[in-house]
Amino acid sequence: MLRSLLVGVIVLSGVVPSVSCGGAIVPPAGPVVRAFAPVGSYAGHWGADYAIERGSTVRTVADGVVTFAGVVAGVRTVTIFHGGSLRTSYSYLASITVAAGDRLQAGDALGESGTDHGIGALHLSSRVGSRYIDPALVLSCSKRTLHLMPLDS
Repeated sequence: MLRSLLVGVIVLSGVVPSVSCGGAIVPPAGPVVRAFAPVGSYAGHWGADYAIERGSTVRTVADGVVTFAGVVAGVRTVTIFHGGSLRTSYSYLASITVAAGDRLQAGDALGESGTDHGIGALHLSSRVGSRYIDPALVLSCSKRTLHLMPLDS
């Protein structure tokens, strides 16, 4: 698991963790077509969208346990807990092949990509506790500081 990905994480107001490499990171198989761009409490874009052909296999970016596999606001979504309070979610899925409680390794299939506005796409979001972070920071597995956006601000 990616418990060592977030070293010394304390998710409290004003405390920002650092990222440290600690597990396999598998990026989505497509270019970013809409970047992470949160605005305020709930406006903006709280993940990254990747161009990916509809029906392509969607794979988890890192080891973890499925905590949710179902529909949110009419969109098929899977959420995976990676340890250290890090979760990733995958949306715009055409199908889901995992269930809550399943343990996955980095690169394991979790479903097939669907569409967003008629275009093959995958939406990837990342959270530390209840705060969304740019998925690119997780995928880069860097030692940069994560800039967290609280959900309740």
